Amino acid sequence: MLLECRPTKIMAAEYKSLPFPALMPIQEVAFDLGVTATDTPLELAGVVIQGYNDHQLLFEQRWPARIIRQRLGEENLRIERGMGLALRSLHFQLHAYEALTSIELVVLAQMDGKEELEHATLEIPVQFHKQKTNLYFPLRGAWWAIQGSDWSDMHKQEVLTQAYALDFARLGPDNRTFSGRGTALEDHYSWEQPVYATAGGKVAVVTYDMPDLVPGVLPDPLMFRGDPRRTLGNSVAVSHGNGEFSYYACLQQASLAVREGQIIKRGALLGKVGNSGVSPGPHLHFHLADGPHPFIDQGLPVLFSHFWAGGQFFTQPTTIPTRMIAIGEEE
Repeated sequence: MLLECRPTKIMAAEYKSLPFPALMPIQEVAFDLGVTATDTPLELAGVVIQGYNDHQLLFEQRWPARIIRQRLGEENLRIERGMGLALRSLHFQLHAYEALTSIELVVLAQMDGKEELEHATLEIPVQFHKQKTNLYFPLRGAWWAIQGSDWSDMHKQEVLTQAYALDFARLGPDNRTFSGRGTALEDHYSWEQPVYATAGGKVAVVTYDMPDLVPGVLPDPLMFRGDPRRTLGNSVAVSHGNGEFSYYACLQQASLAVREGQIIKRGALLGKVGNSGVSPGPHLHFHLADGPHPFIDQGLPVLFSHFWAGGQFFTQPTTIPTRMIAIGEEE
């Protein structure tokens, strides 16, 4: 039995700096677990997940077969020889009084021809990233963080690059994200809003040829050309020269104002909010990573500065949690 984790080193997020008082500091991790039957067919019987600070146990969860079946939506947990099974988007939040340094996974399985359960163990290192770039909030006006930094975040379906991504939708004067029925792009207050560089750097990658979709309409998979990176639509990745890349996606077709290789300053216009890629409606997708390629490079937790929230103006890098309304400085 072979166990594998994606990513091979887990990048954790720590939430101590928030725009409002919190019960406690929180840390979170997200990863995929793969189980392969190498020599003998097997039936998955359970998984034990333990989080450690060095040798100190911080949390433990035991998932018997019935919970795994609910998670997968599958009744059959049998794995044939040479085949595998994936537990995707395993996500855990806990206090951050002591930082996780490793996750230990123990998988229990019933091997064909054997009465007793066998087990395999995998230890995965956990690391925390200290953000080097001061990222100014990239939008103007009031924006609702519709996804990011908690258990409800669907970005965690892609644990490598987008686990800590955020989606922002503009709020209108009626405190809604769109007027009327929202069936037209022009109904959405986010549509055509300018997107600015959070910090200076060099434009590393530009994608510009993806069409904007009617809100609520699923894209034709053929437009992605077998490249999952194109699911993020029209996009700009900016290298900040320190191993950090800011990534702006779901932008409007033909709105991009920069080119690959261009040196830009903080506040440079990058393009406009669109509805390209896999996008239910106009919004800005943003993530920070150690490289410019989604699904390949390691995503990093994000702190923004220079925005208003809850009546305060934040000049220091701060977490914007899910469902927070952040207001960017008007020019």
